[in-house]
Amino acid sequence: MSITAAGRVVRLEDVADRPLLADLAQAADPHARYDALRSRWGAVAPVDLEPGVPAWLALGYDEVSAVLRDEVHFTREFGRWRYEAERLIAWRSPVRAVLAARDALLDRDGAEHRRLRGPVQDALATLEDKRLTRTVAVACTSALDRAAARGSADLIADYAVDVPVRVLADLLGMNLADARRMHELSVVLGAGGDDASDAADETENLLATFVAARRAEPGDDLASGLIADPRHQHDLEVMGAVGALFRTAHDATIAASATAIHRIVTDPGFGSRLHGGRLSLEDGLDEIARREPPMPHLLPRYAVTDTVLGNQPIAAGDAVVPAVAAANADDAVQAADPWEQVDSRFHLTWGLGAHACPAHRAAPLMTRQIVGHVVARVGGIEAVTEPDQVPLVRSAWFRYPRELPVRFR
Repeated sequence: MSITAAGRVVRLEDVADRPLLADLAQAADPHARYDALRSRWGAVAPVDLEPGVPAWLALGYDEVSAVLRDEVHFTREFGRWRYEAERLIAWRSPVRAVLAARDALLDRDGAEHRRLRGPVQDALATLEDKRLTRTVAVACTSALDRAAARGSADLIADYAVDVPVRVLADLLGMNLADARRMHELSVVLGAGGDDASDAADETENLLATFVAARRAEPGDDLASGLIADPRHQHDLEVMGAVGALFRTAHDATIAASATAIHRIVTDPGFGSRLHGGRLSLEDGLDEIARREPPMPHLLPRYAVTDTVLGNQPIAAGDAVVPAVAAANADDAVQAADPWEQVDSRFHLTWGLGAHACPAHRAAPLMTRQIVGHVVARVGGIEAVTEPDQVPLVRSAWFRYPRELPVRFR
């Protein structure tokens, strides 16, 4: 609520020129923007979630780690946010559509979080690597063969989006049309526009219909396993689990795959290092994920009590957004020798603490498969636009190219 600036304490709302969080995520050079904020404010800076709705942005590695780990001072409980508790934000506000609490593991802490996270973790643990690898490989080969037969494609819509959506539909027991609609709604919700609330409502309706159908006719799929789990007390919690599982794997896999494919296709040197085996695929993906994480900003935590973070006084009820993209590039955790960066797993791309990504095994495995199939064919793929002319999907929460037109030789 208040910060120290030029030796005096002012209200967060009174700080002029707070940058919009989505503008930081979509900047051509977001790290330059983060550096400018660090120079002015230090490791914690003021931003806007949407115009007129302020929050803190944790930029430093230590500060982001503290926010993600410290459940005493920071919580995911939406009702703790001052703007929600004091009704300072419109009911149909776009940012409220994104942040509003649901009956899901993403929005609970403590014992309730552990109860709701358990079924999702157990469902993901039932995924056999061989089955997942085979399912992804079939989808990848089919999508690339279709694109090659046409001679051209948009590697984002036709591949980096199409494959994860098909795989998630198969794993969840969801029909492809519903999975594609879930993707479309996720993009609308992430964009934070005036239609975000409608997208959130439609998502809930789609999940309710889907869960009811799977309860009536269960199968050998993740959703049926979640429905049967006795830890869920009602179908709203099942809907929350299915929605969280879909969104987590969807956002992480699509953004990570699309970003990596863009880098490989538009950067011949990098692509040839991977294709020639001079850089392993795993290390190449790690390098990209560290510098350009699929989710540059994680969902906010809310201060439980007055506290201090990065020498800034944080008031109870303030929202704090962990900027993992900025934290990964923090000089405090950068090796002096560039070669020491290879095989470094220090970065926070997959989160930390109790709310770390539950799909931290499945999503990277899917990403490696999706990107690996492109690497195998990269010699026959040519981008038809300049790298800096590729637009980004509009969102404060994920970052990846909106399209990547290519020709197949």
